[in-house]
Amino acid sequence: MSKKKIIISEPINTLSQFKQAMMKIKGLGFVKAHRKGPTSIGKTLEDLLGIEENCISTPDLGTVELKSARMNTNSMLTLTTKSPDIRGANSWLRDNYGYKTEESIELNPKLNILHSTINGVDYNNLHGEPYLKLTFKDNKMFVEHANDGILEKVYWSEKSLIEAFKKKYPQEKLYYVKAESKFKDGHEYFHYKEVYYLEHFSAHKMLQHLRAGIIDIDIRIGIYTGGKNKGKSHDHGTGIRIKPNYLELCFDRYEKII
Repeated sequence: MSKKKIIISEPINTLSQFKQAMMKIKGLGFVKAHRKGPTSIGKTLEDLLGIEENCISTPDLGTVELKSARMNTNSMLTLTTKSPDIRGANSWLRDNYGYKTEESIELNPKLNILHSTINGVDYNNLHGEPYLKLTFKDNKMFVEHANDGILEKVYWSEKSLIEAFKKKYPQEKLYYVKAESKFKDGHEYFHYKEVYYLEHFSAHKMLQHLRAGIIDIDIRIGIYTGGKNKGKSHDHGTGIRIKPNYLELCFDRYEKII
């Protein structure tokens, strides 16, 4: 993998400064990814901008969140992450409503995994059968099972969802960067070409879109495939996610700046 390379070392506090920084990065053309895998596009961009990687649920650039995506893909974007309110709820959900695959059995035959994208409109499917959905009741958002009904242990209060959103989007702003991707000699390269500025996306609008199925909850519990934790359960974080083509429905301002 290539060494970390910082192109922008000056502080980025305004829209104008971010635009100038992205013009420099666009001018680089294709840049070799700084890591492998789906998160490489965001990691490489953050490195170029001089942003330190962290797992804190706060904005990437001062008061503005930064997201990036490969062009010509409709892969979901994670707006923020928020585990269910009751500690251990995801583990309980995995144990009771998870499943096994050939790979997971090989890694650890005793553990279930659970990868499930859930919305507030319809049940999703598991092995062709109705499975899970989101249900709102008593100012809470519950996971509901098609046969067992509302799972009382797995919920998010509207208050906790609003707090998580406001922590990530204190100014209700987002920078969204799209890059062309190509592979050469087994390595991925990115050309960051399009930049959008999005503004005015409130926490209450997020709740409305969760109810309407525009925004989903993504449960991502797998098993470590290597390293010292190989064979142990791995919760990648419960994502509040959206398809990029729905972003315009969430933000009042959606402007292409590059």
